[in-house]
Amino acid sequence: MCVSEKEIATYNALNRLSRRDSVVILGSTYFREMPVGELKQAFGILSDIYNRSLTDLSVFEAKDIAVDIVSEMSPRKLILQLGETDLRSGKHTVDEVIEEIDSIVRELHKTDKSVQIVLVSLNNIPDRAIEEDYNRKLEKLSRRCKALFADISSDEQDDKCHIQAFRMLRFFMSDDRLLQIL
Repeated sequence: MCVSEKEIATYNALNRLSRRDSVVILGSTYFREMPVGELKQAFGILSDIYNRSLTDLSVFEAKDIAVDIVSEMSPRKLILQLGETDLRSGKHTVDEVIEEIDSIVRELHKTDKSVQIVLVSLNNIPDRAIEEDYNRKLEKLSRRCKALFADISSDEQDDKCHIQAFRMLRFFMSDDRLLQIL
């Protein structure tokens, strides 16, 4: 599982053009395929949202990428959905994946204490018992590391446009500053 160097190079170039204080999404194939721009427009979200997800991204490859995103882009929120590739392949256990996510979150807090991290459940693991165990442990991790938890596990498996998942995530993507003014 090696992410595309070309994809990373493209994102690095785009990162220099991005606006600070935005929302950044980092995940694997499920989030990579999400049509964020169209869904953002359809739901009337005003925040700048950048999708930096990579096809088949392993959680064990994600730390440097996530740290680079936070360092270069200075987002106010980083939405993470990691572990999909690792659990689908069966090469790693739920506990190994959760431990690595914990390590990533700790490193991100060292990089930028102000970034708000949202950990997103998985919804596309063929073995439902593994998915449920992972989501339960991810929610516990989010409380322990002071991250938000977004549960999209009820997303319909055949929802090709990711509408249900995005509908659930939109609250984490909204501009909190506008809510404070209202």
